[in-house]
Amino acid sequence: MGTEPVINNQGFNARQIKRIFWRRMAIVLWASFFTAAVQSMVFFALFDPAYLGQLSSFAMNITRLQGYALGFVFFWVFTFSAALFSGLVLALPRTRLAKRNPNA
Repeated sequence: MGTEPVINNQGFNARQIKRIFWRRMAIVLWASFFTAAVQSMVFFALFDPAYLGQLSSFAMNITRLQGYALGFVFFWVFTFSAALFSGLVLALPRTRLAKRNPNA
């Protein structure tokens, strides 16, 4: 079945399981990278990173380029963690209740 864990499926060998894992990880990385790029474009179209550094409560002298880089890394880490969590939840094995119900 499609929702059966890959590790318990006898049709896959260890090499295929690794390939599936790295393929899924690449999908998560690419989706989070693309989303972070779009978020950065939208956010920095509205806010100037140099001005945001001046508004902070502590002294923070950053250039625009450093602000763009920090913002992109922040957005990328945030979306990567969200996408990774979603991928982990989608890859969880089926519950006993779902296995008992053949119509599910």
